[in-house]
Amino acid sequence: MKSIIFIILLLSIDVYTQSAIRMDGFFDDWNSGVITHIDDTLDSQGVDLLDFSVCNDYEYLYLRIRLSEEIDLTETFYNPAEIYINIDTDNNSLTGYYTNNIGSEYGINFFDKFIFDDTNYPSVDTLSLYDLDVIPLPTYSSNEFEIAIDRSLFSDTICISIKENIGNDFMPNNGSVFTYVFDNNFIPFFPVTDFLKNDSMYLRLMTYNVWSNGLISNNRIDEHRRIFASANADIITYQECGNTTYNDVLAFLNTVPGNYPYIYPDLNSGNLTISKYPSLQSWQVAAKIDAELIDLPDSIYSKDILIINGHPPCCGNNQGRQEHFDALIQFINDAKTIGGVIDLPINTPISFSGDMNLVGYSEQYYTILNGTISDTSTYGVGGLPDWNNTPLKDQVAYFNEKNMAYTWDNPNSANYPPGRLDFVFFSNSVMSVDKSFIISTEHMGTTLLNQNNLQLNDTKFASDHFPIVVDFIIPMVNSIAGCIDPGACNYNPVAVIDDSSCVYSVLWQQALTICAGDSIAIGNSIYDTSGIFIDTVLYTGSCDTIFYSTLSLENNVASFDTLSTNNAILWNTMYLDSSGDYLYTLVNVNGCDSVAYLNLTVNLSNIQEFNKNKNKLVKVVDYLGKEVLFKTKNKPLFYIFDDGTIKKKIIIEK
Repeated sequence: MKSIIFIILLLSIDVYTQSAIRMDGFFDDWNSGVITHIDDTLDSQGVDLLDFSVCNDYEYLYLRIRLSEEIDLTETFYNPAEIYINIDTDNNSLTGYYTNNIGSEYGINFFDKFIFDDTNYPSVDTLSLYDLDVIPLPTYSSNEFEIAIDRSLFSDTICISIKENIGNDFMPNNGSVFTYVFDNNFIPFFPVTDFLKNDSMYLRLMTYNVWSNGLISNNRIDEHRRIFASANADIITYQECGNTTYNDVLAFLNTVPGNYPYIYPDLNSGNLTISKYPSLQSWQVAAKIDAELIDLPDSIYSKDILIINGHPPCCGNNQGRQEHFDALIQFINDAKTIGGVIDLPINTPISFSGDMNLVGYSEQYYTILNGTISDTSTYGVGGLPDWNNTPLKDQVAYFNEKNMAYTWDNPNSANYPPGRLDFVFFSNSVMSVDKSFIISTEHMGTTLLNQNNLQLNDTKFASDHFPIVVDFIIPMVNSIAGCIDPGACNYNPVAVIDDSSCVYSVLWQQALTICAGDSIAIGNSIYDTSGIFIDTVLYTGSCDTIFYSTLSLENNVASFDTLSTNNAILWNTMYLDSSGDYLYTLVNVNGCDSVAYLNLTVNLSNIQEFNKNKNKLVKVVDYLGKEVLFKTKNKPLFYIFDDGTIKKKIIIEK
């Protein structure tokens, strides 16, 4: 049976969709294609586990964990908590370490920052978090976290148990087991962000912690030269350059392409700002925060830009970081008002970039965004820092070829997992961003490396941080507002101010099954073979919808039987009393044809006279097998007797 199946593209269809998780410490992408377990409430002696969600791609297992209160995943916090994730990688409770009804091969201990290796239990080994490529975000405290774990050592069916150790809370609990089957029925999607500017007028910023004066380190300077050249930034904010003098920077710049005549080192803070354009004025905002008002060409740009370079205290010094960010907000509020140490022309773009060391209290992150000062007696009442009294924008950048936003990793640094420590904040009411990316050469393909004259281990050897590159769209003379994202359907190539009007194409991933011999229409295409297909469906006045389809074929089923009988028979609702070939078509559980064929031989000569056998009539039925009155007129009837014989008879009414 041939048929064509048409998908009505504007209606809901029952297909599999796989979320593309972006590892950035935010959760707006955890909205489809995930499985969620909800825990019992109030079953903890401490911080309560609320729920967890799971999904995967071809490389990682992703988990999202939510808790009742804010915690620090890897450090001591005022809400003490110790999170463990146990994974039964072979779905066998008899192997590994037995806990919470599963046999755990790997137990991830975030607070103590190591992994129990129970693959040869009772022999127990320990691994680094880097051995399973464990990536938890955000790096600062939160009441929810997303975690990526390399799945290459896992079978396709695993069991997961999550424990908060101090309160002795488990997910799942009450003797139940959470089993997860990896769904490999999706199309890997590899977004690539190239290094090229989409417009030469965009202002490119690079921020980079070069790790212990990397620009003058003889065994790392070549890597830094290649990274510097590949970024081709207009303004660079470096950190950890406390022993790198003006002459050292000049010597470095003489070995790289481009003209960077303006060098602003601060040997006390270790911050170094390099620019193609001069600074009109400099400020020391805090001990480790510096600011430069960069004089952009008046013939092109309608405003200059305030570049703030920061590297506040690290690690457990939460108070020191908070004081730096309080001072930052005081400085920005001063810049926006008349008087004080700085007066900026209204709507001057502001960028704050650097290694923020945001590894402790989340309060520090939200001070930068929202201007909420902690020490108001010293730094004032604070206030929303953008010109239109809104938060600053956190420009979340990702690797060029991977949806990862962490900017630091160092397996030798007390086993701390990768983290997002480096940031670019900016006043998005008066400027916008066209493109941003994190340069991580070890996560790049050969093509991208060769295009930018980079080597695979450049960022790995140069520093324990990764550079962030951001292309700002600065207001120009006679600038126009509109959609400034080239990836949007309504991109306006002459617009320089983002008016939040951008709309985007929809990407839809689906797995479909049809029967052999059938066809399926997707957009303007018709397919009748298995495979992976990409179709773009155009809609008038709107964006395109791009369908990534994985199509599978199910075979039709046939059965063949041969039968010889002395009697008429009932076969698939049909009464047969003559020899011949018969077929009957059914639909199987997959929705495909199941055809039964019968070769029948009937020997009517062997049918005995009914009255000689003195048999008894059981019932009378018609051709459809429906029982009728034995005196029914003018239609063929079958008289069925207790000895199995059948008599065909028609009573004709005259």
